[in-house]
Amino acid sequence: MEILEGVRSRIASADELVAIRTIEARPAVAATEIPPIEQRLIDHLQSRQIWPLYSHQAEAMKAVLDGEHIVVASSTASGKTLCSTVPVLDAMIRDPGAHALFLYPTKALSQDQHRHLRDMIDGIGLTLETGIYDGDTEPVMRRRLRRSGRIILSNPDMLHASILPNHGGWAALFANLRYVVIDEVHTLRGIFGSHVASVIRRLRRICRHHGSDPVFIAASATIANPGEHVERLIGEPVRTIVEDGAPRGRKHIVLWNPPLIQRDDGTTSRRGPLSVAVRLLPELVRRGMRTICFARTRNSVELILRYIRERARGAGDRQQVADRIDAYRGGYLPSERRHIESKLFGGDLGGVVTTNALEVGIDVGGLDGCIVVGWPGSVCSFMQQAGRAGRSHGESLVFLIAGQDPIDQWFIRHPETLFGSSPENAVIETDNPYIVARHLICAAYELPLSVDDADLMGPEVEGMCTVLQEENRLCEAGGQWYLSSDEYPAAAVRLRTTSEENFTILEMGPDRVIGELDYVAAMVSLYEGAIYIHRTETFIVEQMDHVNCLVKIRRTDTGYYTQALTQKRVTVTEEWSKRKQPGATLRLVEVEVRTRITGFKKVRFHSIENIGYGEVDLPPLELDTVSHQIQLDRETIQAAERFGTGFLRSAMHGVARLFRDLLAIRAMCDPNDLDHHVDADLMNIYDLYPGGIGYSELGHEKHMEVLEDVLEAVVQCDCAAGCPSCVLPGSARVESVLAKEVMEYPYPKEATRWLIHRLTGRKEYQPDLTGVPATMPVPPTRPEPLLDERTERKVRKVARWKRKGGRS
Repeated sequence: MEILEGVRSRIASADELVAIRTIEARPAVAATEIPPIEQRLIDHLQSRQIWPLYSHQAEAMKAVLDGEHIVVASSTASGKTLCSTVPVLDAMIRDPGAHALFLYPTKALSQDQHRHLRDMIDGIGLTLETGIYDGDTEPVMRRRLRRSGRIILSNPDMLHASILPNHGGWAALFANLRYVVIDEVHTLRGIFGSHVASVIRRLRRICRHHGSDPVFIAASATIANPGEHVERLIGEPVRTIVEDGAPRGRKHIVLWNPPLIQRDDGTTSRRGPLSVAVRLLPELVRRGMRTICFARTRNSVELILRYIRERARGAGDRQQVADRIDAYRGGYLPSERRHIESKLFGGDLGGVVTTNALEVGIDVGGLDGCIVVGWPGSVCSFMQQAGRAGRSHGESLVFLIAGQDPIDQWFIRHPETLFGSSPENAVIETDNPYIVARHLICAAYELPLSVDDADLMGPEVEGMCTVLQEENRLCEAGGQWYLSSDEYPAAAVRLRTTSEENFTILEMGPDRVIGELDYVAAMVSLYEGAIYIHRTETFIVEQMDHVNCLVKIRRTDTGYYTQALTQKRVTVTEEWSKRKQPGATLRLVEVEVRTRITGFKKVRFHSIENIGYGEVDLPPLELDTVSHQIQLDRETIQAAERFGTGFLRSAMHGVARLFRDLLAIRAMCDPNDLDHHVDADLMNIYDLYPGGIGYSELGHEKHMEVLEDVLEAVVQCDCAAGCPSCVLPGSARVESVLAKEVMEYPYPKEATRWLIHRLTGRKEYQPDLTGVPATMPVPPTRPEPLLDERTERKVRKVARWKRKGGRS
């Protein structure tokens, strides 16, 4: 591809493009049998030149018309939308009383799909009341949809918090609900998916009460277990359709590994993927490629856009290119998001930098290129992001720019695991007591609970309701459980995060709201003194009002941004299992993780240099979860003493960090779904979900296999004594929790290798402690935090429900 050669000559050195994989184009496979749909629909599809149907579309439509629950798991831009809209509109034509509910994971996707749905409805000449019912819907439109809406587009959050608790006002919908469509079902995983599974069970319970039994139609990206996932989500058998008859354009996927560089302070690290993206995105746009660039965090999105515009300032043609690049992420106001979406769809933008907010199937027009900045967390996410380019079946180019984290480097060293592996399983836990208990309280508000609800709400309904009764959340009368207070429980249960509140961000001076963040995100990024970046502009946080959930910021021009520093304490609350292994005792335990934001560091733009610290005074965050705990035995500790101070501590941090990242590959989850903590003789690798989600349990089960992966990562890393691609923390993770001896110990790679040999029962490894040492930046001295136990403010905690029974 000519453009790839141009990029290689202008930006990349010879050895940075480590692998190039070309996925060849394929032709469409047309349906051989037409499903029994209304002729008006066939005529419309023919007039729009989307006939004949692809094979998977026809199979899906026939199954739905036969009354089967289905999930269609085909590639991006394969026409999955028609698999649901055609059967739904067929029902609307045949039955004037039929209703349908469409659920989307994001508001933007609801807007996009409603536009396409209305085009189709108008095209077949059908008079039908449809509308979006979400947090942005005006009160007048809400009343209209409740009264006469036959197709409602919403999201799981709104179904949970507004529609189900007020089901009496939606009697026409629930009495005549023919279809429930769940789009992008692969996004319903982890804590979000586990919550949604309970919401769907509440939905089916309300439908049964009103006399309907809807068919579920799900659409998914390519995951390993689409049928199993949707069956767990809705609690019913599902037909899985994975054969993909859609055509596909030729796609080139390039793995880009920035080089290791020696910095001015003597440290060795890999050049950051952001710096590559800052050069690559404008180059692709300049060459006429409409390109989407995915970054992992909101801050990274803002930094990439800021650096692109700084480099282009006053540079003629370069400035024109930069003006055609914008950012899109969560936290922007709805009006800002709609404006950027319209520019994307209309072709006014040549490039956009985004988080995974644009990963799902919003139609942003034809894209030619895709840049993925750092490993996005899963093969499924990578394929979704890569699939955004070439959606019009043309040739496309995708770059994965590796970061220095071990998981990024794992895929660089093993590209076959990316190109040849099966996508991950979508994991949800339908019996997580933290989640189920909260939704039982919500269900009791909607209708009294009884043992007859066990088929929908789970076999433990009676036992959990009894516990909730003991805690005065429910009361029992006549064999049924009722809510024991006049509370509105759905308002206290958030589906997507462990947060219970959102913080509004207010710019002082003009007094205008410029965004919002959930509680946990706000605690780690909007503390007083933090720098908040919005559309390349920098603001300093002047005040964080916990009572009113309001953050006041002031525009300022700083040469730095900020990163929070944390300290953690992990306390075991219950032991599930224990076994002895070489060098250690392994335990699977319930733990309470207490995280305190102790301060923040100031990081200079571009150079990433630490230029100072600031103090914060914030209440701690608490999480009850499950941990795989590794306790070193006395012999291992004594054997390490002969190597001097810092040796064992450094080794433990290296093992724990790599164990977390490489367990994520085996668990097929995002590395940010796990965390680790080292203290004394203990290493904890735990789930970042209340009640756990099963990842640390897999680590406990596959302990030795993961350690083998850890050893391979250490041995194969190109560095001499340790770097952020193997045993050292990345720059974003150099936090106060790391002891001084860990950051200063000169041979962390050798120490880690020695400990892995002990833990895998290998022959004693003799570490070489005489070579060129690894170096880590030693942070400036900073004062101790002011927080103590007596000054902590009382705040809403993360969702907590003890397995033995307890009150949130």
